[in-house]
Amino acid sequence: MNKIESDTQERKRPWRIGIFGTFDVQNYGDLLFPILAEMELSQRLGSVELIPFSYHAKSLEDWPYKVASLADLPDMAIELDAILIGGGFIIRFDSFVAPGYVPTEAWIHHPTGYWLTPALIGVQLGIPVIWNAPGMHCNEMPQWSHPLLSLVLQCSSYIAVRDEPSKKALEQFVDHDRVKLVPDTAFSLGQHMNGHPAQEKARILREQLGLKKPYIVIQATQNLEKFTDHIKRFRSELPDLEFLLLRLGPVLCDHESFIDRELPNTYSLAEWPSPMVLAALVAESEGVAGHSYHLAITALCAGIPVFTPSDLSVGKFTALSRFRTVYPLSTMDCDDPRWLSSRIGRMSPLDLMENARDEVKQHWDQVADSIKSSCSSSKIAMNKFLMSLPFLLERGKSEKGEAGLQGKVD
Repeated sequence: MNKIESDTQERKRPWRIGIFGTFDVQNYGDLLFPILAEMELSQRLGSVELIPFSYHAKSLEDWPYKVASLADLPDMAIELDAILIGGGFIIRFDSFVAPGYVPTEAWIHHPTGYWLTPALIGVQLGIPVIWNAPGMHCNEMPQWSHPLLSLVLQCSSYIAVRDEPSKKALEQFVDHDRVKLVPDTAFSLGQHMNGHPAQEKARILREQLGLKKPYIVIQATQNLEKFTDHIKRFRSELPDLEFLLLRLGPVLCDHESFIDRELPNTYSLAEWPSPMVLAALVAESEGVAGHSYHLAITALCAGIPVFTPSDLSVGKFTALSRFRTVYPLSTMDCDDPRWLSSRIGRMSPLDLMENARDEVKQHWDQVADSIKSSCSSSKIAMNKFLMSLPFLLERGKSEKGEAGLQGKVD
């Protein structure tokens, strides 16, 4: 069989792509990424088998999609055509990701086991490693991680992050122009909602609840007292408005008990729905309140306002500061009865949203091109790294010994 025949036969099977992140937790934004990736890549590559990897395996019986355990990655990696890192808030080194969230096996490092080590495996295998607009946690990168980060970033086919702090953090390890700043991939959500089965499921849920329009979605979480107090104080300004309390992140302890019990006309769901149904419920509202980053993006895609307790000058939230319909609660005029009523309601998506959608489209074009590219040179880089690894370990041991000796002297 010649090379052309071999390539033709190879293309007859689906592209097998691993996507890595925290897709095994009940958190709205995290669960969106594989869904969006599969839709976008299928449009560009044809038949795609997207395999989400996280610490814990999940089945279709109790989860929106199957998730493979990272404990199976050593056996499955050889079958992958590419590795996608993220998205989400996953470039981090602190151990507290969510309450009780740890690997299933002691030999999987936490938390780099779901982002850094899969990237290293991709480099070792010579397959494209692609950074799917993840975000960097606002903490320091330990010294031991620097050689690993330099290796994987320099050998990556395409590097995109979703905010300036993340871009600045990764630019330490690779040429600045290689780290692209793109919007979070959830900014494409609006174009996938029209005609999606989740819309009908959301309509049925609203009907079962007795929830009528107009309504506002309130994230069932803390730090929204200023918002709910304003509603109660000036209820006469919004007499027909109803409120849907949604748990966007049960894994992060979202619960309806955080919301003022005296808030009138509130509704909540008995069970946590799929992420696309959550998106549809948000998209049909007249506004949202909460700190969830992806709640805000979903609202922006639908052309409705966002009221948030988050500081838009910090971390990932900096990417939202340019949108004029994102209102920090710190700017609320508590004595103005029309402050809220004059801001809620549907409008045409902002021009900035069109720009964001275009940038996300270009991102997925680049991801698809990278998947089809060859990365065999990364194997050589990995071989060189392995040959230098004893030096790194030796140096680390020496520095630790010197630090211990210095401590005794002090």
